[in-house]
Amino acid sequence: MRLFQAFYWDCPQAEGKEGVWWQYLQTKVPALAKIGITGLWLPPSAKSSHIDSMGYAPYDYYDQGEFDQKGGVKTWFGPKAELRALIQTAHDNEMIVIADAVLNHCDIGDAKERNPITGKELMTKYTPKSGKFPRDWTNFHPCEYSSIDAGAFYGDLEGYELPDLCHDNPYTYLGVIEYIRWLKDRQAGIGYDGFRYDAVKYFDSWIVQSIQEWQKCFGVAEYWDGNKGAVKGYLDYVRWSASAFDFPLFYALREMCNNPWYDLRNLWGSGLNFDAPLHSVTFCDNHDTDRSQPIVCDKLLAYAFILTHEGVPCIFWKDYYNYSLALPNTPHGIDQLCQVHRDYAGGETALLYNDSRLYIAQRLGYRNQCGLIVVINTDSNSWRGNWVQAMWPNMQFTCVAWWGQDQNKPLDQRSDGGGWTQVYAAPRGYAVYVPEH
Repeated sequence: MRLFQAFYWDCPQAEGKEGVWWQYLQTKVPALAKIGITGLWLPPSAKSSHIDSMGYAPYDYYDQGEFDQKGGVKTWFGPKAELRALIQTAHDNEMIVIADAVLNHCDIGDAKERNPITGKELMTKYTPKSGKFPRDWTNFHPCEYSSIDAGAFYGDLEGYELPDLCHDNPYTYLGVIEYIRWLKDRQAGIGYDGFRYDAVKYFDSWIVQSIQEWQKCFGVAEYWDGNKGAVKGYLDYVRWSASAFDFPLFYALREMCNNPWYDLRNLWGSGLNFDAPLHSVTFCDNHDTDRSQPIVCDKLLAYAFILTHEGVPCIFWKDYYNYSLALPNTPHGIDQLCQVHRDYAGGETALLYNDSRLYIAQRLGYRNQCGLIVVINTDSNSWRGNWVQAMWPNMQFTCVAWWGQDQNKPLDQRSDGGGWTQVYAAPRGYAVYVPEH
């Protein structure tokens, strides 16, 4: 699978597409499918308490741009009909569509009410126009069912705390579960195929586990932590029913790109993708990291890694379109690397050579994906390469993707009877070689 994050923070306004984002994105689908994108991750599509919202604090879960409330009918992304049309176009192009499920907290409600446990007055009275999943203080922490969940979110909007849902309340739990079922329903609901779970550190893991074991769909959790053991611990809690965004790998890739003194010997084994590749969603930036801690130097080195290694790679909208890293119709950017991932990046990964500035690994191949060799060179002054023993003896290797400070194509190579061959990459560059069977 190759995911595409089809948004970034404030994208409708930044792109001049307020209220028509779904329609705009629909026009992009065929071209994305052509380079091998097989999944779209959409922003949260439920309406918040104000129109110009990215949706990460839902008000009416069932209003996906259908009811005239909170400033209008459309969400910031468009009306419900255009959302469904986008999803249908994605399905027609053999893509799955991932909903961003915000299950921890809500936007502010319609009226204040007193929580008798704390004595505080909060905006926790909800009377949504959809008529579905109305809520009051008993649906949030603290209430008679539970005093606190896995962690308080402590969000704030217009001076009001954003309340955390209490899933221990059976009504809340059933409301969330029915909402998930409706999001996936292609007839009466929206037609999503899977879920990205927002801010999972802040609510109990059994909710994600329950949904995943029930729906048996693709699911990826945002467990934001650079500690690989902590991320694996969360996946243990959900009984490996979902995947997780590979934040440990992201931080390693960020260091590789941003820090000219990064030692590439620290890269192998750094991410979840090395230990649990079937549960790793790898990425080079997202809507949050782009605003706070982005990769700012030679980001194509990071894309060369995630699009040749194990894990499910996720391409970020701004990298592809706004930062001009797609480089279509050339061998140098994300477009070509996506096609490399689709056509060649199968099987397990083996490290062939590693030093402080040079990293060489191979994919062993699986079924119709014959495998590849990837070279990453972080030396800013010279071409780097080395002799390596690949799994293919007496084989011609063609360099099909490359980029660096020197844009000349690395020379094609041939292995001897023992599989030994030389491979190279340009300064601050990468090269991907594939065997010619």
